[in-house]
Amino acid sequence: MVDSPSMTAEAQAKRASVQKRLALLEEEIVRLRRELATLGVDQRLPGLYLTVEVAGSTALLPVEAVMEVVRLVAIEPLPAALPHVRGTMLYRGTPAVVVDLSAMLGVQREPDLDAHLVICGGARTVAVLVDRVRDLVESPVLVEGSISGDDSNPWDRTGLMAGLCRTPEGIRPLIKASAILSVPEGA
Repeated sequence: MVDSPSMTAEAQAKRASVQKRLALLEEEIVRLRRELATLGVDQRLPGLYLTVEVAGSTALLPVEAVMEVVRLVAIEPLPAALPHVRGTMLYRGTPAVVVDLSAMLGVQREPDLDAHLVICGGARTVAVLVDRVRDLVESPVLVEGSISGDDSNPWDRTGLMAGLCRTPEGIRPLIKASAILSVPEGA
């Protein structure tokens, strides 16, 4: 998405500064969650988390990053965009970059008509394309290790994973919202 011509250099610099600070805060949260996991069993993460299904697997996304969940709408392709950037859409009159989590996992496919867009707010609006949103999990338990002892976790390879959580349905990766929200300018 290209910035509007009316955006001043000062506004662009401020946006870049806010994005950098947000990424640093998210990294600190990841470090603190890992530290919590080493302090003992049953360390619960505060807050609510969406369980999203993507390419046959599920993950947790912190609700604090989510503005709304909507059904799949028309997406306008962006020429020369990164493979995981499907294009743009209008969300309540504001352009949003559509990021396909399936593509970030290395799975290329056309989304089903009943797919969801998780609208996330930050320095810019990003619509995260997922197969579906399953449910909300409150205060999942942070755990160490890998999913079923499998070191080939596709979420871990994306750089999106902040850790692992135990939920009533099993162990789920926890997604770093800042990694999704930091879509490069012009993507």
